[in-house]
Amino acid sequence: MLRNFVDIIGIADPSSFPTLLPTSPNTEYIVEEKLTIPQEKPDVEQINTVLIEAKVTDSRVIPTPVGLKIVVDGELKQKIIYTANVPEQSVHSVLYIEPFCTFIEVPLNLPAGTNTLQLLQTLGITLNDVLVGKPNVLIEDVTVSLLDARTIEKCTVLFIWATLNAALSTVLA
Repeated sequence: MLRNFVDIIGIADPSSFPTLLPTSPNTEYIVEEKLTIPQEKPDVEQINTVLIEAKVTDSRVIPTPVGLKIVVDGELKQKIIYTANVPEQSVHSVLYIEPFCTFIEVPLNLPAGTNTLQLLQTLGITLNDVLVGKPNVLIEDVTVSLLDARTIEKCTVLFIWATLNAALSTVLA
């Protein structure tokens, strides 16, 4: 995708969006960054390309008073390729890895007098059985701009979803 003369590679094609079911809770999350060009690199004249990928590095399910939360840890790996503000206009790149952490709420219909762990027990599952595989992430959008010759402002919109154990389908709120 070309935006303001910057080629952004890594935004998901809408045709790759998942088909979500009631057992596919999801969330959107924004990662806002101010990236500083390392001291050993020359100043930026123009950002040429942003190569970006998101991945989930860990997840866990925790009980809450109204259901479950899926805590998702991940990282954005991104390479900024730019033209230097020097007479020969050499091309340079900088790699940044930015961690993120967010959560997906999973509200449950809790019977009166029952807590989340008790409900899971009646379904024959534990917190470790709630997820079918690890959560997924895709990049919906990226905006990038040069604030000054050494600072890049970037905003990445993530879509994160998980697949729940089918046993939960009858108790989802």
